[in-house]
Amino acid sequence: MPLTLDTLPGKEVLSDTLVPSSIWKLLCILLIIVNFKNLPLIWHVRLLNAFRFVLRSERSRTPTSPAQLFQPLITESHGSLMELDYNIHKSNSTYFQDVDIARTHLICTLFSAGIEQARRSKGQGIIGGGNKTFGVALGAVGCSFRKEINPFEKYEMWTRVLSWDRKWIYMVTHFVRKDAVKPKRFSMYPKQKNANAGTRLVDKAEDAIIASALSKLVFKKGRLTIPPEVMLQASGLLPPRPADLALLQTEVYNAPTKSNVAQRIFDIPFGFFEKLDLVWEAARNALLPEPEEQRSQARDGSPDGTAAEKSDQWTWDKVEEERLRGMEMAQKLGGLEGLAGEFTAEADALGKHSDLWWFLGLTY
Repeated sequence: MPLTLDTLPGKEVLSDTLVPSSIWKLLCILLIIVNFKNLPLIWHVRLLNAFRFVLRSERSRTPTSPAQLFQPLITESHGSLMELDYNIHKSNSTYFQDVDIARTHLICTLFSAGIEQARRSKGQGIIGGGNKTFGVALGAVGCSFRKEINPFEKYEMWTRVLSWDRKWIYMVTHFVRKDAVKPKRFSMYPKQKNANAGTRLVDKAEDAIIASALSKLVFKKGRLTIPPEVMLQASGLLPPRPADLALLQTEVYNAPTKSNVAQRIFDIPFGFFEKLDLVWEAARNALLPEPEEQRSQARDGSPDGTAAEKSDQWTWDKVEEERLRGMEMAQKLGGLEGLAGEFTAEADALGKHSDLWWFLGLTY
C-alpha cells in the first residue's frame, strides 16, 4: 500500500502539530501589525515620508508668510506594543523617536523653499557653501513628562518654532491627546477638514498636554553653519527688515547648479518629481484654471479669502518680541552643554556591568 498522509503512522500527532503552526503564523502576523511602527527600518520610512514635503509637488499651494512662523504643525501617531515599559505605558525613551519625526515634518514643510535654495546653490555666501551637502543637525533635546500614553492610544504632536539665535534654532513639540484641542484653522492647508474648529475637550489647553520636548538644531552646508535668520528669509518667513538695522551678512543667491556626486544622487528622486510637478502645474493651469475665489483662499489661508491674522501684522518688531520671549525658555536647554564638565573621567568608579547578556554577569 502506498505511503500517504492518511496512511502515515502517527497521523493524529502530525495533525495536532499543524494546527498550532498556523496559529503561530497568525500570531506573528498580528504582532507585526500592532508593532509595525517599531519594526527595523520603519523609522527611516517615517522620516522619508516627512522628507517628501520638500518636493514642489508635495508642498502646500499656500505660500509661507511671517504669520505662519510660530504656528504649529500637527503630526499624528499612536502607541505600539513594543514601546511599553513595565508600567504598561509608552516608555519615556520612545518619545524622542517621535520627536525626530514631528520635527522633520515641520522643517520640510515650513522651510521647503529655503531648503531647496540651500541644496542647489553653489554660491559663496552663507547659504552657498560651494558643492557641500545641506543638512540639519540636532544639538540637544530635552523632554518633560506630564501624563502617560496608554497602549495603542492615539496622540498628536504639535511642533513649532520657539526661537533662534545666530547659530541655533529652537523647536518645541507638545504631545497632546488626539482631538482634545482643535486649532482655529489650518493656514497652510485651508482645504483640510477641521471639525469643531477652535474647541477643546478639557478645561484648559495645558490639561491636554502629555509631554513637552525642546530641541536645538543647526542648519549646515557641509561644515559651514547657515544662520537661522538666513534660512527664515529664504523661506519667506520673515517680514522686511527695518532700514536702520544692519543685515546679518550680504547673501549670495545663485541659480541652481550641479553639485558633487553624492548630492546629485540624493537629488535624483527630488529632481524627477519636481519635473513631473512642473509639467502637471502647466497642464492644470492651462486646462483647469482655478477660480478667483480659490486663488484668494490659497493666498490668505482661510475659506472666505480673508485671513484672521494678516501677514503684514507680523512686523519685524512683533517677530523679534516673540523670538525674545521664546528665547527665555530656549536658553534653559543651552545649559546642558555645561554637563560635559561634570564628567568624572579619572575618578573612582563603582564597577562595570554587562547589558543584555545576563549570563556574562560582571565584566572582568
